Amino acid sequence: MHNLFTNKIYLIIIFLSASFTSFSQEDYHIELEIDGFAGKEIIVAREFLNRYPVMDTLIQNTDGKFVFKGDSTLIAGVYLFVLPPNNDFLTFLVDEKDQHYSIKTKASNLAGEVSFIGSPNNKLYYDHLNFSNLQVGKLNALNESIELSHTAERIKEHTTAFEKELLALKNYREELLKNNKGLFAANLISLEMEKPIPSFDQLPKEHIPHAKYFYRKDHFFDLVDMGDNRLLHSEAMFNKIFYYLEELTAPHFDSLKVSIDNVLTLIKPADQTFKYYLDHLMIEYASSDVIGMDEIYIHIVENYFGKGMAPWIPKEDVDELLADALKRKPLLIGKLAPDILMEKKDGTPISLHEVKSPYTILYLWQPGCSHCKKSMPFLKDFYEKFKDRGVEIFSACTKVGSKTETCWSYIEENQMNEWINVVDKDLSSRFVQKYLAEKTPKIYILDENKHIVLKNFGTDQLEEIMIDLINQNQ
Repeated sequence: MHNLFTNKIYLIIIFLSASFTSFSQEDYHIELEIDGFAGKEIIVAREFLNRYPVMDTLIQNTDGKFVFKGDSTLIAGVYLFVLPPNNDFLTFLVDEKDQHYSIKTKASNLAGEVSFIGSPNNKLYYDHLNFSNLQVGKLNALNESIELSHTAERIKEHTTAFEKELLALKNYREELLKNNKGLFAANLISLEMEKPIPSFDQLPKEHIPHAKYFYRKDHFFDLVDMGDNRLLHSEAMFNKIFYYLEELTAPHFDSLKVSIDNVLTLIKPADQTFKYYLDHLMIEYASSDVIGMDEIYIHIVENYFGKGMAPWIPKEDVDELLADALKRKPLLIGKLAPDILMEKKDGTPISLHEVKSPYTILYLWQPGCSHCKKSMPFLKDFYEKFKDRGVEIFSACTKVGSKTETCWSYIEENQMNEWINVVDKDLSSRFVQKYLAEKTPKIYILDENKHIVLKNFGTDQLEEIMIDLINQNQ
């Protein structure tokens, strides 16, 4: 039995665009009977990306059944009957031509003792689920037996049995896909499957793990039709895509860009799937806490939204996205940091690029900023430890005009005179705009040639990061 809270599944109500609903004269009618359930009310939800929009609340009728019905065709996808108060749930599938059927199950074993009348998709889905669970149980038991075996003979015996059961599962799934092409349940099940990886025995032993990894990555989506719009309403699709991006793709900008392009190419034939995943990926990387992921966001904006591949977005919004990407682009990791001409307290001009140091910490702050006040002690402690190890701090207060006096007062009061402190009274350098410092503090690490090494992290992380950078260079 599954529990939504245990599995960190939270039902949320979201308003989806009208394009989700296709109207026709055909209605839907799905009856659910649950033996042993004392409640009189259940919730219907639908899977969508990694979210669960609530569709309806059903009241038990006089026959003891819950009826999910309506006068317009349901969107094809994976749905959930959710049972209060514990939020146990039963998954059921809906396809365009599979919207009139009945379900019977037991509250004590929702998925294990469920039966369907009139739904080939759900019968196939649960036949596969039950067989797979049975095989996985056997495989787990055999694997444990292998680990506990004390003789080579017993290990061989259990290993042979393990391989036999694994082959039975593989053959069952292959037959299922071959005999049910086009059925929604079959394509949904294929999300759990992967192409068998060759042994690569012909390669030197040390090269085999790499060969297997790249083969798996290259063929990860081979068995599933990613251009199927029905998979948009399936958490399994979301999980497969993000496993590919987060587990099978190196966490490097160039690798991620290639993988994202691969995913979007595969789902392009499914217009609705492409639409929502493109939006989701753009937002995901725009708001990512991972350092440097704004490069992925810029790639998506420029190569998809900027090239007319998101016609559902108004032109003015696309223009706004492109303008935002353009502002962020000079600040990508590896780029030459924009130079800014500032001045010291005595009015002496100094530019960022003038600073001669293996590493320069560009720190943008202002008095009165609560986060700046919290970060300053870490910065002072860091500088004491690293000022003799090739690190300089270029600390720019973002106050302008007469308010720059508050910068100097704060510096004196907090004994921040050791490093380079600067201001720009008339904002002629446009340093706030160039470094997106409308909110402070902002921090960048620059190398000897003033290329951006890292950015947008807390001063409490500075020491650890700098140790790693110095060690890497050495």
